[in-house]
Amino acid sequence: MQALANALEASPLWLLGPLFFLLFWLAAFAGRWLRNRSAPRDGAGGSEPGFIISASLGLLALLLGFTVSMAVSRYDGRRTATLNEANAISTVVYRADLMPPALRATTLAELERYLDARLTVGRMGEDSESVARAHAETAKAAARMWTHIISVGPSVPDTAVRLLVVESVNGMFDAAMVRDAALANRLPPTLVLLLILFPIFSLILIGYVSGRMVGAHFMASTELILLLTLVLMLIADLNRPRSGTIATPLTPLLEVQDQLRAAKAVSTASQHP
Repeated sequence: MQALANALEASPLWLLGPLFFLLFWLAAFAGRWLRNRSAPRDGAGGSEPGFIISASLGLLALLLGFTVSMAVSRYDGRRTATLNEANAISTVVYRADLMPPALRATTLAELERYLDARLTVGRMGEDSESVARAHAETAKAAARMWTHIISVGPSVPDTAVRLLVVESVNGMFDAAMVRDAALANRLPPTLVLLLILFPIFSLILIGYVSGRMVGAHFMASTELILLLTLVLMLIADLNRPRSGTIATPLTPLLEVQDQLRAAKAVSTASQHP
């Protein structure tokens, strides 16, 4: 199931849409084919059990609504985590102003490299190898940042300033871990499999009780399949934090990047009046 979830995440949305539509249409066609083979040839099959269709569609709507709610909740969690990490990095930028000018310049330079690595984490798409490389670069940048803070700590004369800087850097690393966990928090693979199988069996059932695929039945089935495809594409898009049309916005981190560059320019100007 995990392999299926990974394959769906790696597939482009423009491919998933037609694939889902074709799969669901074939399921409805299979149901009508079974009906035509099992129903009496003279057409005396009794009234169509509409309540079965209503129950199937009701359960399907409940499943889709529950899944969309889960996907939106995870999307909101990723946005909040990104904002919190941006605030944590911004705090380090502000507290670096308390350091001596020479130390402030080198600290901001290391922080800029770390921020670039953190931005890369949100831009690597859904390929597992690319994501792993981005996390490895982040780990290296974090290690360099921490080594720098430890090495310059004794050169900061004020103990309170040293504690504030160390505390803010720790908070920045903690916020990064929370954001990484939020980015990795996807829909459960079991639910992803159910999202595919439930519509298939529902459409087989609907196709079976609807009779031949002609006239209004054909139009209604096609419209239902199209709506199901659109909802599943929306869910798949929400479940892709680094790609797609509803990717997690990096605006807070980009704003902090502008703040950091401005602070570096001020620090450089203060050292070379």
